[in-house]
Amino acid sequence: MSQTIREAVEAFGRDVCAESAEDLSFPTSLDASRRVLRAVENPDIGMSDLSKIVVAEPLLSAKVIRLANSVALNPNNQPVLDVRHAVLRVGMDPIKALAMVLIMDQLRQSQRHSGCRSLCNQLWERSVHVAALSYVLARKLAHHLNADEAMFAGIVHDLGRFYLLSHVPDYPVLLEDPVVLAQCIDDLADQATKMVLNHLNLPASVIDSVLASREYSGEMPPTSLADILFIAGAVSPSRDPFEELDTRITPAAVDAAKFGLDQGMVSEVIAASGDEIYSIVVALES
Repeated sequence: MSQTIREAVEAFGRDVCAESAEDLSFPTSLDASRRVLRAVENPDIGMSDLSKIVVAEPLLSAKVIRLANSVALNPNNQPVLDVRHAVLRVGMDPIKALAMVLIMDQLRQSQRHSGCRSLCNQLWERSVHVAALSYVLARKLAHHLNADEAMFAGIVHDLGRFYLLSHVPDYPVLLEDPVVLAQCIDDLADQATKMVLNHLNLPASVIDSVLASREYSGEMPPTSLADILFIAGAVSPSRDPFEELDTRITPAAVDAAKFGLDQGMVSEVIAASGDEIYSIVVALES
């Protein structure tokens, strides 16, 4: 590593570490989605008021209706066409996840450099698949866990790396070496994730599970949200783009096999739930 790149890595890490959860800098285009997220977090809000908030955000409205009509939430094929009925069918936690999807998508779209944009696109695709898989795995393998919370945690589990990538163009020398860039992002990922999720006032249970999901307990069926996230990441068809670049990291699929993940059981669940998973992926991505 050249001296110039080393200095850029140190400056990047120093500047990110100097930020606090209160003054993180997000693009102004995220304000609407963050308002929705704060509203949904209000324990006193009712479905009627929530419907009014969702109606005011066209992108969110479209996603809520699309998710409400997905195979996962509409197995009897009784479509809803208006936001109020869609909100009632979807519920609070999935709407919170959809607001977060918009935040992440806007972070992705704000990328100014092709290298960062490519990594963000791959992370985006992976996050959507992990969210869909987490929802189905929680519902089919861990009945005591909240499947809606699992989907939400799957959406936000890589938000720290999204946030870090959004600031990389301010340190253009980092873009000269993809391996160094990946290692730099991975070294700061947990700290950034904790800062960003705290900034968004997410529940401690979600933050703790996301941070704990980097490792697998080996329990099967899974007993924790962290394990659900780990397994979803290990079996996701969308691979982690950083695993290939940062050779210090053991791929999740390798760790899962080492700790005795019952691949047969998971494969059966995924095969039996293919339509549900696909419908959630489409609803989140579109």
